[in-house]
Amino acid sequence: MKKILIAILAITIVQSIFSQERISELSFEYEASSRGFYQRIKVEKGILFFQENRNKSKDVTVEIDEKQWEKLVGLVKKVELESLSLFKAPSKRREIDGAAIAKLKVIKNENEFTSTNFDHGNPPLEIKNLVNYIISLSQSGKKD
Repeated sequence: MKKILIAILAITIVQSIFSQERISELSFEYEASSRGFYQRIKVEKGILFFQENRNKSKDVTVEIDEKQWEKLVGLVKKVELESLSLFKAPSKRREIDGAAIAKLKVIKNENEFTSTNFDHGNPPLEIKNLVNYIISLSQSGKKD
């Protein structure tokens, strides 16, 4: 009986370790652009890369602490990634040059999930909190 309990405990621990590794295989890419505006944000565990100029060769990097990363992971867990490309944009100002065209890509375990295009500043409701948090993290690294 003890051997069975030890085996079950060992399996549970191994599964827990593997699920933690899967979470670390997660990254986010947000891009918004128009004729006079460009913003690209890439977030990986521990670091954020931010670029506001298409011609700028070097990204601004911002450290992401564990608490911020866990919040991102929590926000993405609330999103059905397989449906990301189906979420409807709440507005269409981008179609008449009224807003920059934006999209979100989530890469999880080598699978890419990409949203449809939406207006920068007005993402689909299903990803609004995630997109706004990614943008807020990039703002913390800007130097005025």
